[in-house]
Amino acid sequence: MIEAKRIAQNTIIQVIGKALTIAIALFGFGLMARYLGQDGYGDFATIYAFLSIFGILVDLGLQMTTTQLISNPEENESQILSNALTMRLAASLIFLIIAPILVLFFPYPAIIKFNIFIAAFGFVFASLTSTLTSLFQKHLIMQKIVIAEVAAKLAYLAIIFVVIYLNLGLLGVVLATIIDSLIIFIILVYFATKQVLLKPRLEPAVWKKIILKTWPIALTIALNLIYFKGDILIMSLFRTSAETGIYGAPYRVLEVLINIAYLFLGLTLPLMATAVALKDFNKLKIVIQTSFDFLIIMTIPMIVGGYFLGPQLMILMAGPDFAISGEIIKILFIATAAIYLAGLFGYAVVALDKQKSMIKFYALNAILSLIGYLIFIPRYSYWGAAWMTVFTEFFILITAGWTMYNTIKFFPKLNLLYKSILASLVMSIPLYFFPNWPFGLAVCLGAIIYFLALYIFKGFDKTAVLELIRK
Repeated sequence: MIEAKRIAQNTIIQVIGKALTIAIALFGFGLMARYLGQDGYGDFATIYAFLSIFGILVDLGLQMTTTQLISNPEENESQILSNALTMRLAASLIFLIIAPILVLFFPYPAIIKFNIFIAAFGFVFASLTSTLTSLFQKHLIMQKIVIAEVAAKLAYLAIIFVVIYLNLGLLGVVLATIIDSLIIFIILVYFATKQVLLKPRLEPAVWKKIILKTWPIALTIALNLIYFKGDILIMSLFRTSAETGIYGAPYRVLEVLINIAYLFLGLTLPLMATAVALKDFNKLKIVIQTSFDFLIIMTIPMIVGGYFLGPQLMILMAGPDFAISGEIIKILFIATAAIYLAGLFGYAVVALDKQKSMIKFYALNAILSLIGYLIFIPRYSYWGAAWMTVFTEFFILITAGWTMYNTIKFFPKLNLLYKSILASLVMSIPLYFFPNWPFGLAVCLGAIIYFLALYIFKGFDKTAVLELIRK
């Protein structure tokens, strides 16, 4: 009960802080997209798709592995975290050297190659920040991350205004993104040193322990990047910068939504890992079921509402030039829902230390997605990329769910899924008959109608909600 209360408190703090962060980030994204246009934003998306591949490789699975290890009461938190950070720094420095050299062999314009070289520095800070996140996840003090993100996004927004005013172009936007990553890293290092002793440590025995634990995750992540980032990279090679921008803009919104879900899921991983360490599988199943229900309540109305409001959303976010992106985001909302649920099952698999079982599925998915992208993107552009993204995410959702079930013989009950679908259909009625409502009004009324309908269908218990609010 105490842990449930701590999750609730952390989630509420994160929701408030993350709402502010997202509002600032999306406002900044809107300014940037309008400033750069389809071609300029396509170049920006290409830069970060290219670097993300190296960034994910550098991850080495350390974020999840570190969280899992320091959640074990028998491990030395300071020792594990310090060694993991040193490993991440070494890998990041290698990345900083290789990425700008490799891009010289790609058929990109000089402006993209130059900005990739500059942007690589920001990925080093983002990489180290990812490992630090494990500490805040374990102690359920994610509000520290919220503080860092809000401060960084405010600075980012101010810099974007300066970039537009001085007309600094793509380079100015890239520099703003680097400063954003740097500020988050500095603030989190400050908070982390108040919690635990951190210093560079190179202890072969600890590195070996981490590597033995993390290599299956690192391999799956490396395979994961092929289908998660391969679409934009292939798009940049076979289609125009404008088409890449049209696809990259809704993809940016998708990434923001994914980050929201993973903030919540990041709180559940230490609880699942602790439950497995204590062999309390009943508690593990409760955490999985509760998390599944929460994600269902969020994802079903997102898909239905996105179908009606997608075009308005993208025009609001990025301007009239990206109106066609509103049709694409309808498809990507389906992929986002699959990512949410696959993330939960994937974290359960990691907590159960069965990540090796997923390698074959990630490998198969990487092969299928790469073939699919190479076939459909040259022919159907962003439509082919979007539907292949849906396919690949559902493939991982199904295989991760199967691996989890095969290990603990448990799969979440689907009662709430049916009720959420019914409530979403009720919500869709006014959205269908009043398509010209202002976006903000449509979202607010849609949310009210959805939750009222969900309550009527007994999708949640009023007493439990009131008890949560009281606590």
